[in-house]
Formats: sequence, structure tokens, C-alpha cells
Amino acid sequence: MVQFFKVKKPAVPAQTPLDIRILELNGHGMGVARHQGKPLFVAGVLPGEEVRVKLTTQTSRYATATLQKVLKASPERVRPFCSHAADCGGCNLQQVPLPAQRALKHKAVTGLFARHGIHALPEPEWLSGEGQGYRRVARLAIRRQGKGVALGFRQPQSHELVEIAHCGVLTPALSSLIAPLRQLLNRLRALRQLGHLELYDSAEGVALLLRHTGTLPVADLDSLLAFAQARTLALFLQDDTARRPLHVPFPLYYQIDNLRLCFTPGDFIQVNGALNEGMVHQAIDWLAPEPGMPVLDLFCGIGNFCLPLAAAGHPVVGVEGVMEMVEQARGNAEDNQLSRARFYRADLAADFTGEPWATEGFDRVLIDPGRAGAERVMPYLAELAPERLLYVSCNPATLARDSEILLAAGYRLGRLGLIDMFPHTPHCEAMALFER
Repeated sequence: MVQFFKVKKPAVPAQTPLDIRILELNGHGMGVARHQGKPLFVAGVLPGEEVRVKLTTQTSRYATATLQKVLKASPERVRPFCSHAADCGGCNLQQVPLPAQRALKHKAVTGLFARHGIHALPEPEWLSGEGQGYRRVARLAIRRQGKGVALGFRQPQSHELVEIAHCGVLTPALSSLIAPLRQLLNRLRALRQLGHLELYDSAEGVALLLRHTGTLPVADLDSLLAFAQARTLALFLQDDTARRPLHVPFPLYYQIDNLRLCFTPGDFIQVNGALNEGMVHQAIDWLAPEPGMPVLDLFCGIGNFCLPLAAAGHPVVGVEGVMEMVEQARGNAEDNQLSRARFYRADLAADFTGEPWATEGFDRVLIDPGRAGAERVMPYLAELAPERLLYVSCNPATLARDSEILLAAGYRLGRLGLIDMFPHTPHCEAMALFER
């Protein structure tokens, strides 16, 4: 369902600028100071800096402020590479050097585990890559503005839109489309029907998905089609009920080694292609299945982990809760001639231990759940009792929570990997190997 937001600017009373000293950065990358006995949070700063800010929020427990001027800069401060960095909600750590960003993320993850009484963590093994041009998937917001539309990303914690002309973390192929896409959208008649844009930089070219409501006028469809043909783009439209291709001059897929993993717009794929490939290689290395040993992959998606495992010679069972993803994974296995990979749909929040595929016996299990984690899956995994269980997590908070359950079930945390999938943001992904 396409959602539209009416932006309302909150009325903020006039405030006298305040000079403060930043004590530290929290796990969200916000600077922390003290004001009137309460923590004061401000973005765009580094520890030790003296800054001038304007208060924006005051509650009984904390206050927030916006940065007006850096009075005394940290020697570590670096100049943001993006002209939109101060306003855009995408990358709020551009002023922090990459090594310091990773130290911040390590501290945040350690704190999340400590909340669950887990203090003795293995030394983390980092996967990291380029700080710019790494993002192959993007969602751009569209906002009506006067007689036209603006295109960009939203401000932090807001529906306000920052109109952008470029984006340094997108792949060059995606960033270079932003300006011409804005021009295209402003030529369309059905401006009120536009939702948002999704861009995908696939192996053979860029795909564009435009979400909208209702039926677009024929003239708008002609303009969209001409734009896609002139730039050799794959173009998809999605309204409230269905997604349909308008122009698809090449197949959509990404590669891991020699494997081709096809997807359609709307499918989940990792946005950082280089780190995704490194993550898959590390997963296989850490699981270390013996030759021909079967592997179970829960939350398998379109086959991101299980197809490389099958290519390495292992029988693999992939399980996913969404039938469309199961069918996509089966098609990818067939396209890559991987007959030892089998896929099933199951409700992984319910007891699946009686399913025929679950009774085959697996000493190696990989799980890659969404942000909500796998808390409801843990009891059933413990019942399967694999020797090695690899947990790939896009949310270390739920990984830490679920780790407590596995440790109580007799597992030990043997290795911990941190994945800097999104440089210049506080977000960190993780990989944890549990062994019996």
C-alpha cells in the first residue's frame, strides 16, 4: 500500500543558543552532553567537541538540540563527502572517521549483549569495505511541492523530505539517475498518485520500481516507457494490488562467485553487494561442513546462503515463510543446476520439528531472520540440536536476546563477526557461531 504523508512542521519556541561540550557518542551516533542535569542529544558531532546548539526538545528525562556551530573541533573530525549530510537522514556519521565508526559500533554491540548478562564475547572479526558507492538498492521518497514534486530522502525522525541531486553512498549508476528522474516525474500528469521510487543496481543494469495509486494516464505511461527505453532501464509499476513489468530488457540478478541469483523488485536483497559476498564466504567457512554434510538454512530468502553451500557440494534444505520467496529460490537453484538444494515453506514461529525436512538430521544450521530476530524459533532449534549454528543478524539487539536462549540451552558462543554493511550510519550487522 502506498502511503502519503502531510508534513507538519512542529512549532518550536525560540531558544537562546547554548554552548556545550560533547562527552561521548551513543549507540545511535548521537552526541551526548549534559544540560540542567539531563542528557542532551545532538547529531553531527564528535566526543570532546565544544559546540553551539539550539534546543529543540525538552522533557523531564532528556533534551535534544540541533547543531549550529562547531566551536572547537575534534582532531578526528573529517569533512563530510556529501553536501546533504547535515540534513539527510541516511548517513549521520560522515564527520566520524571509518575506524572510529567501527569502534562505536563494537561498543554498541558489546553493550547490547551485556544487557542480557553476556560479557565474555569473542574478539569480533570485522567485515568492512568501501565507504562510498556501495549501496545497490535505494528507496527515494516523492513529495508534492508546489506544482511539481521533490525527490530525495527523509530527514532523521521526520517525514520532512530532503531534496537531493546525488548520493555518495549509492552506486554511481543509481546516483546519476536522481536528477533525470526528478525531471521525468515533474513531467507526469498524475503527480498526486505517485508514492515512492525503488532503484536496484543489478548485474546487467538498473531496475526502477514506481509505486503509485490508481491507474496512471496513458500519456504518463508513454513518458515512463520512453525514459526507460532511452536509458536501457528495467521498469516496473506497482499499484495497490499488483506489480507489473513495463519494460524489462535484461534479467535481474546479482552474482556470488559464478552463481546468478535472480530477483524481482520488492524481493529482499542485501544492499551492499561486496560485503554480501564476503559474508556468504565467511558463513561457509565458519560452519565448516564436512564434505557432503547436509545444511539447514532457515529464513533462506531467494537462496543467498544455501545456493553457495549447494555449489560447494552440500545437500541444503532452505526454509522460508513466504511462498513467493520459496519459488524464487527454487528457480535460482534450477537455473544454476543445483539439484541438491531443496526449498520449503513453513511457519517458523510455530513448531516445525515434526516437518519431514526437519527430521532428516542436521549438524549444521544457518539462520538469517529479519529485524525481529528468531526468539520463537529458538526452542525448536534447540530441539534439533545441531553441533554448529550460525546466526546471521541484521539487528544485534535481537541477536543478543536470542543468544541468551542458546547459551542457556548448552551452546557456547565461539565466534562473533561484525559486518559494516552501512558505513556512515550507526547500523551494524553481525554473525555469531554457536557450538555445542
